[in-house]
Amino acid sequence: MNFSISSLFITLCISLVLITIFSLILTHEKSYHLFRADLLFVLVGITCLRLFFPFELPFTKTIALPSIMNPLTNFLGFEIFNGLNVLHILIVIWLVGVLIGMGRYVQNIISAKKIEDRIIQNSKCYKASEILNHFIYPDYDVYISTYIPSPMVLGLKKCILIPDIFFTESELANILNHEMQHLKQNDILFKQVIAMLTILYWWFPPIYWLRKNVNLYIEVRADEKVTESLNSIATLEYAETLVNVQKKIHTTDGIISSYLSTYLIGESLSILSYRVNYLLNKKIKQKTNKILLFLLFLLPILSNSIIFEPYFENSNSLDGTLSEQAFLNDNYLIQHQDGTYSLSNGKETFYIDNPNDLIKSGIKVVKE
Repeated sequence: MNFSISSLFITLCISLVLITIFSLILTHEKSYHLFRADLLFVLVGITCLRLFFPFELPFTKTIALPSIMNPLTNFLGFEIFNGLNVLHILIVIWLVGVLIGMGRYVQNIISAKKIEDRIIQNSKCYKASEILNHFIYPDYDVYISTYIPSPMVLGLKKCILIPDIFFTESELANILNHEMQHLKQNDILFKQVIAMLTILYWWFPPIYWLRKNVNLYIEVRADEKVTESLNSIATLEYAETLVNVQKKIHTTDGIISSYLSTYLIGESLSILSYRVNYLLNKKIKQKTNKILLFLLFLLPILSNSIIFEPYFENSNSLDGTLSEQAFLNDNYLIQHQDGTYSLSNGKETFYIDNPNDLIKSGIKVVKE
């Protein structure tokens, strides 16, 4: 497998299309009708796979795209100083950004661990089975504290945190069932994978659309898991819980890094509206056609089968490419009676000292 500017370019193009589709489904006003947890999971999965492996495969075919790749190649290859070109500078900037992002990531983990310890030390601890009054496996720890702004889970300890405010028995059961779904589906790990991509591609704006909408996706997916076996009345009660919790909670900003935790309710009313509308439309809880999922899963392989390359006319540096063949087709050698040779294109003729390489290449030779 080889990495090149061309393979990175096609990776970004494919990822942009996939992220746009994913984002439109999760942000359009009435797009909750299109929500399919399995479809969106595949979309995110193949996007991550493509971005983590932006390489050419052995069977990759090249397609000339001079209108885009020629200017891009010329720009990246522009020499600034003593062999240092634009590409070298951009690579350095990219790596510096990655190092800064990794530093912040580690800092956030350390900070989250300190906050987690402080919250746990000042919380009442219960088992989920104690609150729900029935057996649960795994039986997660539940911490109730005034330091917690909203129901949430922490990935470092795999526990559930609930603010010390009044919830009805039904609301508390819905909250715990929702948060347990996050833990069972390893949503914190999922969010950290997206965080890694954000660090690697910090300069690629669509990656921030993906990060933002993944947060909504995992919340709606948890809602779907909780309500999939509920009747319409119980589902309505669950939706009411979301609305009621929104009214009761405090701000969630700046507590713990978003990729190290999940909140039952954030501050965005549009996100809450999306989730409630999704729950109230039972007909949208359908599975995606397996053939479509399979074709989507093949997309990273298919997209790896082609890359776009520059194409420069009459370039002597592109041996074996179409430009060399075009040169051989458009020109011919004239063999003079004195044994010398000239190169001609039918309009202009040039004397050449050593025609051997051109003759070996198969150029047409015309005797004078």
